[in-house]
Amino acid sequence: MKAAVLNTYNSPLEVKEIATPSPGPEEVRVKVSACGVCGSDVLLSKGGFPAVLPVIPGHEASGTVDAVGKDVNTVSIGTPVAIYYIDHCTKCKPCMSGKVNMCLSLKRMGVEFNGAFAESVIVPARNVIPVEESDNLLDIAVLTDAVATPYHALKTIAKAKKNETVVVWGIGGIGSNAVQIAKLFDCNVIAVSRSQEKLSLAKEMGADKVITADSECVKKIKDLTGPGPEIVIQTVGSSETDRTAFETVGVGTRLVLVGACTEPFQLSSTEMIWSESSIHGSRGFTPTDIKEVFSLYRSGKILTDHLTRSTKTVDQINEALKSVGQSDTVRTIIEF
Repeated sequence: MKAAVLNTYNSPLEVKEIATPSPGPEEVRVKVSACGVCGSDVLLSKGGFPAVLPVIPGHEASGTVDAVGKDVNTVSIGTPVAIYYIDHCTKCKPCMSGKVNMCLSLKRMGVEFNGAFAESVIVPARNVIPVEESDNLLDIAVLTDAVATPYHALKTIAKAKKNETVVVWGIGGIGSNAVQIAKLFDCNVIAVSRSQEKLSLAKEMGADKVITADSECVKKIKDLTGPGPEIVIQTVGSSETDRTAFETVGVGTRLVLVGACTEPFQLSSTEMIWSESSIHGSRGFTPTDIKEVFSLYRSGKILTDHLTRSTKTVDQINEALKSVGQSDTVRTIIEF
């Protein structure tokens, strides 16, 4: 099969032919239909995750089951599926409480084991989520991460409520969907981006106000929000933006960091104490989040067209990685 392999950090992925793997007793093989390319893949390629190299990246995927292990009875060959990228033990305290994204012995597809920038991928049977035959598998792929990630951040971490004000920093593959999900929760949304194209997209997604990320943006946000927004969602992988986003918090603001960055940013305890604000990390999503997002998608409440406009082949994987964060690209999907 053809696959894109990360051999060393800070180097292009190598596209090559490798042996098609066979599933173990409790595993399934999925013939990949689509795999989204996101900021986490770029961070991985730069050494931001302690990956087991060489590795095939790719974690935002859909496809069709084409082989099952001898002990698998939960899914059959020919079933279209979404893939949940976190392999979890099911037995630790976080897993038992439903927080499988925080499993104490988790392994991530595309980081600790081979991912879906390949024609086939092997995953535990518990990690596939059957979908409907009528579902578009390009949509299913991006829904699993680009939509489920901000959904988890807003619903589970920020606990967004009707009429709260949400400031979304960065209108890319994650931030654009943070906007549309916040609107689904009947929030007032302010979108912030350096790109006028992305701000136009934010308006399409329902943003009530859009602000250019310049030297005046913090003041503009404070002018709009008075005592401060209830929620700030930071989707940009930048320590500078982490700090700038924090400067917009007000009384009791919940700042949720979604965009991953290995560089630190500084703040003093008094900045949080005087405002009774809080900072939260939001790590991916759970299978429950994915299923709830699928229901919203099937009911027509979630838009995906902005995520599926740009597709490339696996031979173009390095071009796809370079497109992440560009003003003219929201998401690129590797389509098989």
